[in-house]
Amino acid sequence: MKSHDTLTKQNGFNVLFAKEFTTLASSFESEIRVIWQAKNIISDGKSILGLMALDIMKGTPIKLTAEGSDEDQAIEKLAALFESHE
Repeated sequence: MKSHDTLTKQNGFNVLFAKEFTTLASSFESEIRVIWQAKNIISDGKSILGLMALDIMKGTPIKLTAEGSDEDQAIEKLAALFESHE
C-alpha cells in the first residue's frame, strides 16, 4: 500500500473537483481511499458522493492511499492532482 499525506486547500470537495478526482481514481485498478484520520473517516476515492460527504475544512490533514497492482502510479497521479487543486 502506498500513501500520501496532505492538507486540504479548500473547504470540502466541490462537485467539479470530486468528479475530476473520482474519474482519475477510477482509471486505476487499485483501491483508492481518502482518510480523515482525526475523525476516523475513510471514504472510497472512486465514490463522488463519498468524497462530497466529507465535511472537511481548509487545512484539514488527510491521507490518500492506494492499494493494488498500479498503486505507485495511482498515488503519484492522485497526489499531484490534489496538490495542484486550489
